Amino acid sequence: MTTLAIDAHPKAGERPTPATKTALQDHRWPPRVGLHPGLVLTLYLVLALAPVAIAAAHPLPPRPFWDEVASALGLSALAIMCLEFMLSGRYRSVSGRIGIDLTMRFHQLVALSLVGFMLVHPFVYSTPMGHALPWDTDAHLRLGLDTWSIATGAVAWGLLVVLVATAIGRRLLPYRYESWRGAHAIGAVLVTGLVAHHALAAGRYSAQPAMIVFWGALLTLAGMTLIYVYIIRSIQQKRAPYAVHSVESVAADTWELRLKARDGAGTHGTLRFQPGQFAWVKIGPHPFRVREHPFSISTAPEQTPEIGFTIRENGDFTRHIGEIPPGTPAYLDGPHGNFVPDAEEIPTVYIAGGVGIAPMLSHLRAFRTEGDRRPITLIYGNRTVDYIASKAELDQMAQHLNLKVHYVLQEPPEDWDGPAGMITQDVLDACLPRESRRVARYFICGPGPMIDAVDRELRNLDVPAHRIISEKFDYT
Repeated sequence: MTTLAIDAHPKAGERPTPATKTALQDHRWPPRVGLHPGLVLTLYLVLALAPVAIAAAHPLPPRPFWDEVASALGLSALAIMCLEFMLSGRYRSVSGRIGIDLTMRFHQLVALSLVGFMLVHPFVYSTPMGHALPWDTDAHLRLGLDTWSIATGAVAWGLLVVLVATAIGRRLLPYRYESWRGAHAIGAVLVTGLVAHHALAAGRYSAQPAMIVFWGALLTLAGMTLIYVYIIRSIQQKRAPYAVHSVESVAADTWELRLKARDGAGTHGTLRFQPGQFAWVKIGPHPFRVREHPFSISTAPEQTPEIGFTIRENGDFTRHIGEIPPGTPAYLDGPHGNFVPDAEEIPTVYIAGGVGIAPMLSHLRAFRTEGDRRPITLIYGNRTVDYIASKAELDQMAQHLNLKVHYVLQEPPEDWDGPAGMITQDVLDACLPRESRRVARYFICGPGPMIDAVDRELRNLDVPAHRIISEKFDYT
């Protein structure tokens, strides 16, 4: 499952017609929420650099240049550790307009930078280590390290390397994702606590009152994120329960799981989403469990209170998806993602691989419900005909929408007259309308290598990068 969920929707100058504006006011899709990406990045940088600014504001005698650089690296590293909790908290106010995919990839990139800061930090100092001297009141002759502060710094240094290395190589570990996720969260808490102790016990600047207040606020926000993710969010889900309504086969090894909001179980607000968004799904008696899975919503917003997910058997949970009995309790965390269609009726191209058709089904079903007449091209790749999900419905929608469907099969039958093999540049060139290539919106969803290859081939066909939106749920 997959989102390069960049806020890649119409740019300035792409103005809807008056008729389109009326349609925008009338449709029932909820508005996108979240801070502007530029504001999120600005706030992040301000908070990451704030401890360095606070330290610079204190009138302490300067130390050698590289000592100040080492302190700055350490101060920013602790701030970034706290901010990493908030990046991974699935706050729609943070990722609503950026997309979970881009948010998580930024989280990963920052983690690598964090390791670099931590690795370099202790080796840049030139001031001798040791206990603070009684006459060294401004702590510029010794680093002020005692046994405990050295120990916490050294353990955090090594543990952070292990934490990031196991995240990068997660698929090589003999553990389920849920086990890794729990260990990753515990490890992150330990590293942050150790670094906080090291900074407050040995840091020249962290002992200053203003810095103590800053660390207290940032550590509190990080702790509140954990409480929200693992406790408060589960309580909210318990108050808005769902149940499995049906599980139907829609292709070989592929199912459509439909949930329906349960009545009479406290307050309930049915999930309001835009076509193409996704949710984390928990199936089981209660929401207080770590095991959950991200799936693209494949039904239209207008079909609520039913919400459907097209899922292929691929893993411990999904291989048993067809065995889930109706009535089984379910809980949702969402909506997330920015894989949503333009409200304006502009030319649109969908390129799907396998179960990557799921969010596109949500788009198409919404268009059918609203009578949308935008020109649509769907290029849908699968191994065989049997793996084409919801084929009869797609063929029917081609009769009602302004939709042209191209099925691409790796193993076509003998009488097949459509494209065969992979979705290559030649296939794209043959299927894409030439007159609208540079102005159409392109949505790609499927296996990671397929997304990367199609994105590359589209650019080779002179499709502007900002017209392409892709979706990946693989964060390795």
